[in-house]
Amino acid sequence: MTSRTILDLDLRKILSKIEKAYGIKLPRSVLAVDYGERNDLYIRFRHVEKPVGEPTEDGLLIFFYDNHDDGAVGVEILDLSLLMRE
Repeated sequence: MTSRTILDLDLRKILSKIEKAYGIKLPRSVLAVDYGERNDLYIRFRHVEKPVGEPTEDGLLIFFYDNHDDGAVGVEILDLSLLMRE
């Protein structure tokens, strides 16, 4: 899956794929999306001052949390095409 703009992305499908692959429940309220030229995608669910990043063991994603352990506040997909192939 190689898209050129955010408008080409199916965020529901991407979030569902992450949930299935990593066994995590993600919010469906999206505050911001940033899609980079290197096919990386950052999805923010809520704003926190200093999110803490935790990379996955396979190196495809970084989950971001706040210090209060209230669940994920964001997720960065380092290469969207690799995630969507699996």
